[in-house]
Amino acid sequence: MHELSLVTELVAECARRAGGRQVAAVQVRCPDGVDADELAEAFAHLTAEGALAGAVLEIETVRQVLTCGCGFSGEVDPEQCAGHMVVCPACGRVHEAPDALELIAVRLADDDGIVL
Repeated sequence: MHELSLVTELVAECARRAGGRQVAAVQVRCPDGVDADELAEAFAHLTAEGALAGAVLEIETVRQVLTCGCGFSGEVDPEQCAGHMVVCPACGRVHEAPDALELIAVRLADDDGIVL
């Protein structure tokens, strides 16, 4: 499960930023090809205990961007994405998408919603 490895890195970074303080919410941005339900499930599993227990994962989905050797550069339609693979709409070449789970904010529970 590709999503599990992405979320493992995310949880570690959030815990580092929180420094032991309780986290209320984590906001991320991810491309269309990443399964948001699997992200949420992995996040819930990996944050069942500790500083991130009970934290809400807020997911903003954005279009995958691809640059191909054929000269295509731009956004790719969701149907051209599958997991961590992206198909170039111009030439059909299959590319591995970069790990594109982008951490936007970590909001703390105990400090009036301070964002890290």
